[in-house]
Amino acid sequence: MRKLLPLAAALAVAACLFTATHVNGMFNKDIPIPFDSEEDEMQKLFLPPPESDQCQRIRTVDDSGGAIDTISMKDGSTQVIVYKPLPRINTYIVYYPSVGYTDCHSFAKDGPDDPNKHGRIATLNELDGTGLKSVHFRQYDPQGKLVRASNLIEGGTKSQTDYYNAEGLITRSETYDLVYNVTESETSYRADGTRLMRQSHLSSEQNFEREHFSSDGKTLVMKEVRSHKRYAISLMYDNGNTRVEATQKRGHSELTFYRSDRTVELQVHLSPEQVGSARMVRFKHFDRAGKKNLESIWLEGTRGEIDANGYRPLVLWRVNEVDLNGLPTRELNYGPDGTLKRVTLFKYTRYLEIEGQFECEDRDKLLPVCRAPDFFRNQPQFTVPAGLTKYEKQSAQKRPNIQTK
Repeated sequence: MRKLLPLAAALAVAACLFTATHVNGMFNKDIPIPFDSEEDEMQKLFLPPPESDQCQRIRTVDDSGGAIDTISMKDGSTQVIVYKPLPRINTYIVYYPSVGYTDCHSFAKDGPDDPNKHGRIATLNELDGTGLKSVHFRQYDPQGKLVRASNLIEGGTKSQTDYYNAEGLITRSETYDLVYNVTESETSYRADGTRLMRQSHLSSEQNFEREHFSSDGKTLVMKEVRSHKRYAISLMYDNGNTRVEATQKRGHSELTFYRSDRTVELQVHLSPEQVGSARMVRFKHFDRAGKKNLESIWLEGTRGEIDANGYRPLVLWRVNEVDLNGLPTRELNYGPDGTLKRVTLFKYTRYLEIEGQFECEDRDKLLPVCRAPDFFRNQPQFTVPAGLTKYEKQSAQKRPNIQTK
């Protein structure tokens, strides 16, 4: 077989450029040259038709089925394709035009062995064993700075693409699901390269999940989840545990407050339901173990200034005490003036039964069973996370007292 021409040697040098580092835009591993020896190689020249965007294609092949194509383009750029074996593409490289090489004539004037034909690398794509799926992809600007980098992840089922600014910092990342052919998530970054927000389920503005991060780009501070007629916000402690989870659905707002150890402390249900003419707020209290031990229901009063939660002063209406299993044991009913009116005791056999009702209007003659701890009268303090009602304009108009300041 004829010996390798100088062009093949130049191509081999080009292929070896893959061993450079990720920082300067090359792969961080070796890309093997598919030729075992010079004696096994031969060269072919392909001249495309005049209407093609190619000037010429030179193919160097060997007896084992490997090949390298170097393609001179009319715009002055060069493409190098490595097959292993033919026709399966192993690596695809595109070079920017080099100075002085801008058309087919300039490529031909100095012969095929001119080492200056390649400009800076523009794109580099390494495919998998099938030659159909991209394993690593890199794109560079004319100055040689990395612009985009893609890699297969999670066993080849997904692809992650990172976009870089002029300083080499990531500005945006996308994760694409190759099984379902959909964008799984998108992550945006601040100007200093720290992570700002990750959004998944990018099908529409009506259906998404978002994670917001602190200035260090590592600490999760808030989550948003939106689906059909439902929007939820979760605020986090510094340790990443949920501090409060708020949900808006068809005008109903539900808040769950957690302790830093993840146990539930308080649940608040803000409902458009009315008792008489008053709005109702339901509180569910939990002990240190996260078990429900008390439920209180408050009605919005008709007097007084609107508080920070968007309500006029609330008046205690009912208190339900529960046992360790969450079953009610005692119900206390209060009048509009705060007077304890009635106490109902419950016992559990096969069915729920009321054991007795005790009228408690006369405070000077309260039975022991009618006495209630003073803390029942303390309205739990809570704050509605800002923006909870931003997707529920119609519901918010129906409940003008709900504010999110």
